[in-house]
Amino acid sequence: MYMIIKHTHLTLIALTLVFFLINFALTIKGSDKVNNKLLKIGPHILYTLFIATAIYLISINPLQLYPFYNGWASSKLAGFVLYVLSITFALKWAKSTLWRIVGFVSALFWFVMSARLAYAHRLKVKGSNDDVNAYIDAAQSMLLAVS
Repeated sequence: MYMIIKHTHLTLIALTLVFFLINFALTIKGSDKVNNKLLKIGPHILYTLFIATAIYLISINPLQLYPFYNGWASSKLAGFVLYVLSITFALKWAKSTLWRIVGFVSALFWFVMSARLAYAHRLKVKGSNDDVNAYIDAAQSMLLAVS
């Protein structure tokens, strides 16, 4: 069951990125298709399912990777929140194309940072604790500096 939920979680991550890229392209183009009902509510459904699968994965994980208890999980949670805020900035709050592009780059940055952090955790589980802990510390200090 764990692997099914994990792969569902990863698929949801990919789908949120795809929806964002489509919405961003349509927004920059100025298309009316951006108001399509699926493009409006789809990301909200995906985020809800993403959070549900994340809670499930955290609750059954034997490594006790709980947010605010473990630095890795807290960094992942902060990365997700900053990713969603960047998307909201790029699609809704920004009024000029330049600021929309800044939001777009920011969202991609947080997406990649969260993915790299996930890979760093996989390395930690395999046993290379020193290098990964240094990376996690660097990611946490960067998140604190930004917020």
